[in-house]
Amino acid sequence: MKSEWLHKSANEKCILFMNGWGCDANPFQAINSKEYDVLMCFDYRDILIPKQVERLFENYQEVYLVAWSLGVYVANMLYHQWKNLFAGKIAINGTLQAIDNLKGIPPAVFQGTIDGLNSRTIEKFWLRMCGGKNGFDRFKMQMPQRNIEDQKEELIVLQELIQNHFVDWNVFDFILLGQNDLIFPFENLENAWNDQKNVIKKENTPHFCFYSWNSWDDLMEECKSAASKY
Repeated sequence: MKSEWLHKSANEKCILFMNGWGCDANPFQAINSKEYDVLMCFDYRDILIPKQVERLFENYQEVYLVAWSLGVYVANMLYHQWKNLFAGKIAINGTLQAIDNLKGIPPAVFQGTIDGLNSRTIEKFWLRMCGGKNGFDRFKMQMPQRNIEDQKEELIVLQELIQNHFVDWNVFDFILLGQNDLIFPFENLENAWNDQKNVIKKENTPHFCFYSWNSWDDLMEECKSAASKY
């Protein structure tokens, strides 16, 4: 696993962002942050926790976990023992049963993505991930600069991890779901989190939903505001 600072300016609060499959820092460059430093983890070809992550709790008064897509599964698996150290833990458009016909990405779809992955099909994946042409036109200006073979290797590692490690715990206390998610079927997202109290369902929001906010501060404020109503 790799880690990279998206924002670092000596704030007292930090977001640990667990990115989705195939991504890097590029798609998030335009998302600002004033109150939070943001450390991103990505490239899950191994899931060893970086030393930078271990030091967060020593260096910040508040650390928030924000996990997106397949990063939701990885975060839940890795940070079970740390869950009480986070000030808040948010899952976005992902589930704890990430490959599943009812509560995740259907296994046949996941395998088909692996089998057919190339430079052409991954652009089709990004298009679906962004919910269509409008979102993709913006995403194209800051697409991940990952090697396609690395991305395929990562997807295979994640498939093996998910299929061979059943987890029966949940570290998250807040869930955000996009109703226009074309990667995780929205019905499956709902099935996966139907017992969770703090759930926001955002209309007209695709799997890659980060253009819904101007900053990480706005994302955190929306979640905190919604949570206060439960």
